[in-house]
Parts: sequence; C-alpha cells; structure tokens
Amino acid sequence: MRRIPTLAIPLLALPLLAGPAFGAGAAGLAGSSGPPNCAREAETAVRALLATQSAAWNRGDLEAFTAVYAKDAAFLSPTGLTHGRQQVLARYRKRYPDKKAMGTLSLEVVETRSFEAAGGSGSGCQVAGVSVAARWKLAYPDQPDKKTAEGLTLIVLRHLGETWEIVQDASM
Repeated sequence: MRRIPTLAIPLLALPLLAGPAFGAGAAGLAGSSGPPNCAREAETAVRALLATQSAAWNRGDLEAFTAVYAKDAAFLSPTGLTHGRQQVLARYRKRYPDKKAMGTLSLEVVETRSFEAAGGSGSGCQVAGVSVAARWKLAYPDQPDKKTAEGLTLIVLRHLGETWEIVQDASM
C-alpha cells in the first residue's frame, strides 16, 4: 500500500473514539495518580476532540481539522518538521487541495498515556497531557484507482482549562 507521509492524524478519531470507523480495543490511559476517574475523564475529553477533528477531515474542512493544534504545535513527518498551526494548515492545503484528495480518514488507537501535572499529588484532576499512538488509514472509496494509504502517528495533547490541544504530531 502507498504511504502518504504528510498525514498527521490525527487524527485522530481513535478507538479511543466512539465511532465504528475507529476500531476497538484501545489501551486505556495510564500514569495518573489523581482520583480514579481522572484518567478516564481525560480519555473521554481527548476522544471527543479527536472525533471532532476526524469528522472535520472527512467533510473536507482543513481549517476545523487544524483548529485543535496549538498555535506553536510541531508536526513531524518523514519529509520534515513544521512549526505552528498556520504552517500545518498550509502544509495540508498544499497536499490536499480539495475534499476528493483528502479521502476518508480512520484511526485505530494502539496506546494512550496520561501525564500528571507537576506537583499534582493533591486532590482534583491533575492530568496535564495525553499521548496517543495510533494507526491511521486514508481510503478513497470513490476512486478505485487510488490505493489506501496507512501509517502510524503519535499525538501529544496538552490540557488547558476545559480544552485540549495538539502540541506535537509525528506521523509516519
């Protein structure tokens, strides 16, 4: 199968996500010593964010897809390193000029890990970040001459108040 090195997905709807296109059996979040539900709450929030991002991809909306990247996000692929949300958007626009070129994205989570905030051994939820390792697949069901592309991605998300944002995305 052909590989497309510029895909970063997230994204990102993962069997961490609740859709049939995303597979099942994702590893749960680990590493949080906060309240028992803390890691589960983080996982649920990240799933929702990634599901929203994947839905944006599948409807051809690159602006919404990249809106979850941090302003200073780093995107790494076999062809190089891109810094900043706007530069990531420009890179995707160049590679995927229209919805037809984007295909249909699906991901399968291989592993997730949560990270506790520094000094976070007190009460309350202290998850500061989550990393997601996943397999991505880009299919082109309406273009039989175009082969499915697939690879791996590692996405690191940071917790900011009530939201999450992608700070690093490495797709191979």
